[in-house]
Amino acid sequence: MDMLYVVQKKQSAPNFLSSYPIPTICKISSCNVLAFATGVELHEVTNSAWGSHVYVCDINTPWHTFLVTSSDYCITVLEWDITGNSLLIGDSEGNVQIWIRKNFLFSEWIQLYYVQFTGERIIKAVFFHNGRKIVFPPEKRDVIYYMEKFQRVKSTPSVRQFGGVAAEGCLIITATGLLGAFLIPMEQQKSYNGPIQLIPVTESLASTRNYLTTAAVTYGKCSNFIDGNFRIAVANGECRNKLAMTVQAFRVVVKIKENKLTLTSQSLPSFYLYDGAGRDIPEMKITHLYWTATEDADSLIVVAKSPSGCFVEAWSLVDKVTPIHKLLQTNKTEVYKTVCWSNQMHFTHSSSINDICISKVTFEQTYIFLTMADNSIQVLLKDFKRVLNVTPSLNIFDSEHTFKQPRLGIQYLAHDITFLGHMLVVIDSIGQIYAFKMPQVYQEQNSSQNVVSHITSLLEYSIVTGYDAVDVFVSIRPNLLEAIIEKLTENFTRQQSHTQQYYYVNFLTMKTNLYRLLTPGQANDLTNLLMLHSILIAFKSLLRPSDLPSHEKGPVENLAYVLSDLQTDVDKVLLNLDAKDFTVEPLTLQNLQQLIQWVADLALNILARLPQNVGQSKNSGYDISKDIVALNSIRELLVMIRIWGLLNAHCLPVFHRSGENLDILATLFRLLSRLALNPSEPDELLDECCLLPSQVLIPQLQNITSFTTVTSPLLHMNTLPICLSFHVEPECLKFWRDNSPIEGGITNDGMVDSVRNLLLGKKPAIARKCLRCGTYTSEGVEAKTAAMRAWEQRWANNCRCGGFWVLQKN
Repeated sequence: MDMLYVVQKKQSAPNFLSSYPIPTICKISSCNVLAFATGVELHEVTNSAWGSHVYVCDINTPWHTFLVTSSDYCITVLEWDITGNSLLIGDSEGNVQIWIRKNFLFSEWIQLYYVQFTGERIIKAVFFHNGRKIVFPPEKRDVIYYMEKFQRVKSTPSVRQFGGVAAEGCLIITATGLLGAFLIPMEQQKSYNGPIQLIPVTESLASTRNYLTTAAVTYGKCSNFIDGNFRIAVANGECRNKLAMTVQAFRVVVKIKENKLTLTSQSLPSFYLYDGAGRDIPEMKITHLYWTATEDADSLIVVAKSPSGCFVEAWSLVDKVTPIHKLLQTNKTEVYKTVCWSNQMHFTHSSSINDICISKVTFEQTYIFLTMADNSIQVLLKDFKRVLNVTPSLNIFDSEHTFKQPRLGIQYLAHDITFLGHMLVVIDSIGQIYAFKMPQVYQEQNSSQNVVSHITSLLEYSIVTGYDAVDVFVSIRPNLLEAIIEKLTENFTRQQSHTQQYYYVNFLTMKTNLYRLLTPGQANDLTNLLMLHSILIAFKSLLRPSDLPSHEKGPVENLAYVLSDLQTDVDKVLLNLDAKDFTVEPLTLQNLQQLIQWVADLALNILARLPQNVGQSKNSGYDISKDIVALNSIRELLVMIRIWGLLNAHCLPVFHRSGENLDILATLFRLLSRLALNPSEPDELLDECCLLPSQVLIPQLQNITSFTTVTSPLLHMNTLPICLSFHVEPECLKFWRDNSPIEGGITNDGMVDSVRNLLLGKKPAIARKCLRCGTYTSEGVEAKTAAMRAWEQRWANNCRCGGFWVLQKN
């Protein structure tokens, strides 16, 4: 297990909070966003403020941390919902808050809802199960079709509304044995006017209220069916009587009756810790409980501490057969079966445990991660066979490093594993971040083909589920990247047509991000393809047939049919189309002019680069000029633009021509039609393409020139671990991409809006910037038409690369 990077504060004053330790906890979302609570202020050089502070960061750019909130009370619970959009924060005074990104900005967070359990210490919180679960059986790794390879587990939501629709909400457990639940409204506020208080329902977890120190929650599973109900295990680690130290289990059902939530708690078989292998260990105290899987209530891990170190034990539910007296038997073979807990295996260590977590998604093995008080990290298999025993050095900075400081008293306190299980992130006692690459079973295989096959399957799983795959990217060896891209593309092209259509955008985003890992990689054409596909879908959605009998084709199908003949004259194509089917409001067309301009600029760039690309072999990368589907998509858009230009001339692209009589749109359509006939050998077009720069000015497309991320191509050129500092962008990971200009083309040094294709200037006063790829988009611009609003909403949540938007002010 190699340490990948560490993120440290520039300076650190003595922490007066050490006399009253504040809990340090962390959670990683499915989007690979790390949320962590610490008593140290990362944005200040002096620890002058008492309190608990919650920060978030993308594990791909961990030096950019953003404060979510600060509390006067100790933060005891952090929990993400499955989408990674909502963050639940609970504290020691019973306050539960739901936070989301403000206007989808990762740098600004707002409290949307809050719930109060006055005077109650929150020890556990989970979101309701949404009833959707996709698993990846390892034995189906070589299956081609996604629908067969990744199985949807039959399940129901934790709480169902009318029609069986999953309800959003949370389940809360407090230290006094109080059970609480509340619903999150499906419709959010149109304009934010402050947090809304939600009213919870409460119920006692057991028949009597008892003091609890730790709890574990999972979702019920019966015969491979997830019923969505909760299985809860609780314990009191402060119990002084060793013989009475009990781990209790409950089944909790949450339902909606007459528009109100109801809670029902049912006691399940429990067990005494004294009945296990630790009966001879003196002064044991339970510190952690953990189910071995998110949807498995049959196996529980119990962690206890003692003066001699720690004791970890696995308990499982087993069937116990009790013989029946012969006088009470109805037949001679009759037995009485009960379910009880049985200790299966245990693990001991000379140091106590600070934190524990388990693999979130199981592929081949389930791993248990233990952070010890002696700063070692223990990695165990589910059968408690030790895999790794790592004791990373905390003093990793060079003696010449500017920010070197003493490391006395620093401890690893909290950790979490990413959803795909390839990166472990640890938080220490002063809020510093450590990331470790987790070794995988498939990486130990000698066959590169097996490694490529396994990684490809993981990336396909990410495409289907939507889980972020940054942690997988950092584990890929550079010499295998091209083979993985080729395998991923080959498998995708073999999917059924409806599957390709559904996951096409996710596939393009994944493939683009993979090409960015290559040093000579050319991902710009793939980025342009993603933009082209999105514009084509958006423009086609505007078409409404004037009169469509059931047996006729719509305008979209009719346009594709007419263009299948590869007619090179755009005006002759128009003769075979009904102009009424392409009628769009003039105001809408006016608002789409910048996207129309981008399509025309892309066509000009493809044709103008043809002479330069002849004779040049690309080592890697995708070439849009050789993609027949992309070329035909541009042809379809040019026909639509031609028709719309007749309705509103102001929506037409602007060309700076050498002659007024030159029809650039017709020329582009003619050349692209000829190129689509034989894109691999465009020799007959080269002469005409060479003349284009003399006929019209060709604007250079604004592609990504540089980006700074952990997944930079420069990662493998650095010595690990990489030493980083909060709020300081590392130069060692800043990768500059060579974007060769077109001969005779014009360039612009200003920033361009990657969503709206608007020029923002060299230093706009305020703009949105993507954390991962570094592209910009304008902030505070409201669209005037529904079509443009729909286009902007497509990229409101995330950038095209999947990264998060942050607000940048100059």
